[in-house]
Formats: sequence, C-alpha cells, structure tokens
Amino acid sequence: MADIRYVILSDLHFGAQNSMLTALREQSATTSDTGFTADPHTPSAMLSGLVEGLRQLTRDQGRPPTLILAGDILDLALSPDEVAAMVFRLFAHLAFTDDPPVFDRLIHYVPGNHDHHMWEITREDQYVSYVCAQPGGTDLVAPWHTTRLLPGAEEPPASSALLAGLIRSQAGATGIEVGVSYPNLALRSPDGRRCLIVSHGHFTESIYSLMSRLRDILYPGQRQVAPADVERLEAENFAWIDFLWGTLGRSGQVGADMGLIYADLTSPTDIDTLVGNLTTAMIAKGNGAAWLRNAERWAVNAIFRREVNHVARSERGTPTVALTARGQAGLRAYLEGPVRGQVRREWTDVPDEVTFVYGHTHKPFTDRWTVPGFPAPVRIFNTGGWVVDTAEPAPVQAGVAVLVNDELDAASLQFYRQRAEAAPSPVQLLPPAAGELPSDWHRELESRIDPATAPWAALSRSAAELEAQRHRLQAAMVALRDVSRPGDKPGA
Repeated sequence: MADIRYVILSDLHFGAQNSMLTALREQSATTSDTGFTADPHTPSAMLSGLVEGLRQLTRDQGRPPTLILAGDILDLALSPDEVAAMVFRLFAHLAFTDDPPVFDRLIHYVPGNHDHHMWEITREDQYVSYVCAQPGGTDLVAPWHTTRLLPGAEEPPASSALLAGLIRSQAGATGIEVGVSYPNLALRSPDGRRCLIVSHGHFTESIYSLMSRLRDILYPGQRQVAPADVERLEAENFAWIDFLWGTLGRSGQVGADMGLIYADLTSPTDIDTLVGNLTTAMIAKGNGAAWLRNAERWAVNAIFRREVNHVARSERGTPTVALTARGQAGLRAYLEGPVRGQVRREWTDVPDEVTFVYGHTHKPFTDRWTVPGFPAPVRIFNTGGWVVDTAEPAPVQAGVAVLVNDELDAASLQFYRQRAEAAPSPVQLLPPAAGELPSDWHRELESRIDPATAPWAALSRSAAELEAQRHRLQAAMVALRDVSRPGDKPGA
C-alpha cells in the first residue's frame, strides 16, 4: 500500500466567520450585528473531522505525510489577526499533539491573497538575514519578491516564525519548521521527468495584477506587453495585494464595513462605495493631488470600477460553474507565462510531466489541458475552499484535500460539498479528468474510504449542519448591509 506523501490544503480561511473551520456562536441579531461571533477557543466539528479523517487515512504509514498549505490559511482580510491565529492554533493542537502527529515536522506554506502579508513578513525577515550575513562594504542586492521553486534551493531559508511558533506552543509539538515558498512551490521526481507545482492561484485573476495594467494605462509606452516574469508580476502588485486582501481585518470598523460590502458585490451602490474607498485610500497613501491629478484620479476610479465589477462576475462571484471562461483564460496565461518562465529560468527545460495544483476559486475540479510550452498535457487540480459565502447553496463550491504519493501521483478527496438537497454530501474522491481512467493511486485511495462509516459519516452530517449555519450568516450579512448601508454614511 503506497503512502500518502503530501497533503495539500488551501483556502482554510482560519478566523473568518464564513469558514467552515471556524466555530461560531449564534444568537439573536441586532440592528448593529449579524448575531454571529467567531469562537477561537473551540474547534468546529468540520475542523475536527478534517483532521480525524486525515489521521485515519495515514495512521498505518511508516512516516506521516508532509503538509502543504496552499494559501489563504489565515484570513487577514476579513478577520482580526488574533482570531485567525487562535483558530490556526486549534488546528495545530488537533494535528500535532497526538503521538504520532498527523503531519511531518516540516510544513510547506505558499501564501495566498488573504494571507499575503505573511509573505511580506517572511521576505523582509529573509532579506534582513541576507544583509546581516554580508561583510561590511559588500554591494547588496535589492530585496526580492519571490522564492525559488524548490524549497531546498532557497538561501537564506524562507520560513514563517508565526505559524511555526503557533504550532510549537502546543504540548508535544516540537521541532516544527514552516518553510515558505511564493508564489510557486515545486516537487520534482529524482530523475527530473515529473514535477508537481503548487500555487495559491490568485494571479490567475486579473484584479491581482491591476497595478501592472494601471501603470501601462497611465504611462503608455514604457512597456509593450504585460509582465510574464513572476518576479516582476509580484514586484509591481505586491503592495496592492497586501493593502486590500492582507490587512483589512486589522482596520477596525472600516474593515468590518468593507467586509460587509465585499461579502455581497451584487449592488451597484456597494460597488461604487468600494471603488470610492479604494481611490480615496490610494490618494491618501500617495499624498493626495501630488500623486494623482484629476485626470489620473478619474482614470484610476474608472479602472477600479471595471475591475471590481470583474470580481463580482469572476470565480468568487460565479458560483454556478467550476471555472468560467475568464478563469480558464487566466489560468492558461499564468501557466504559459509566469509558471513556464520560472521553470525554464531555474531548470532550463520543462519536465515531461507536470501537475499543477492551485486553490483560490473555492471551486474544486480536476482536468487535463494541453498548454503551449509544456511537452505533455498538464494535469490540473483545484483544491476548492472551506468557506460559504452565499445565502443560497452553491453546489460547485467544496472543500478537498489533494493527496499525493511518492511518485507525485495526485488525487482529490472531497470532504464536503454545498448541496441544495437536505441530505449531507458524502466524503468521496473527485473523478479524474474527462477522458481519463482512474489511476492506480485513485483506486487505492478509493478502497480506503467508506463514506457510510466512521469518521466519514459523522463528518458529512456535521458539514451539512455547519453549511446551513453559514448560509444563515450570509443572509444576516446581506440584511445588515441593506440596513446599515455604510456607503451612504457621510465620509464613507
């Protein structure tokens, strides 16, 4: 029986109220709140079930699997830092304090957009380590914005002191290290012919490269084509990503108001309010008119409005299809450009077999695409997400773990899926890509899981109850938004 060598999870959104992995206290709503509060001291039934399910799958292995966290682990956009950290600590207690632990002591972490600030902390610490190690008088290189594909190739090492410290704070969780890769991490077979690349995937959507396009519009002629180099893509857009998605949670009432708008981008008034706030914030950060003249301010406002409307219609705002046409185009562009470019720069040649695993959309799928520049069709796995962000069920949204063996074969295990029916969704493997037969690895995993028995059946029942609660939360948020209308307040 082959071991599960890697477990890939993304979009856990620890701390966010709409995350299935954050426990909630529910009470009567008032005119100033939704009636729901996060409980960072109690693991949700979904969190306990996820860890227990992975424990059962791996308990007989000679060694525990390596955990890969593929972004949006801490929700720093819509939840306070301390709440996100405490819920992650609950996860650490469940996963690392039993003997043996569920996961290996080395964890790989690929930050996403909602926890992008974790990458900023890491790269600044990494740069400080580099600077302090240089002899006096040495020319210093400029700060970098990405890591190398292979974690072992990064020097000095990039690591997350926060996540490692939160895990080590739990009794018995010793020797934990959390290595950080951004925006792509690669696993490669010894012969170099096969590789698996993990990314959060936010650069597959246009709004995360907005600053690159804004530069091209405001300063035409500086560049003829969009940046295909992953380092330049991040360098031009990191501050924008960090500003909106990485720090809203620490903005007090402003963050809460913006969160209400972000939770339901269907109202033209709400979109106008969000655009106005973004433009005002950018002007303030740039010292007002000295940075943006009236014509430029108008252009920025128009661009923001177009991009926010894209968000409302894009993957997060389109819960009826696994991947929209725009999402497909964005994923292809990211694979053909930044991913392929980074692989060729670091390895010269693209491996014969490439698997790409990403999250971000909250809508898991498996597929196989022919992509220019890759010797064979690329196998694609989306890791889904663990949040419920609509008042009505969105059946394309689900939470999965991608399970990988030593040969870098991958399969997606679905832990829950939103359903319109009352019956819970069973724990099961997602089918392989269209036209492909199940692999030996897929069939072996399938034989290990009986969704009608423990712990799977109880997990499915808990998931159905928590999903219904999250739908009530979303309905309350929409109602509160309609009552409070933060965008109509003076000075909003």
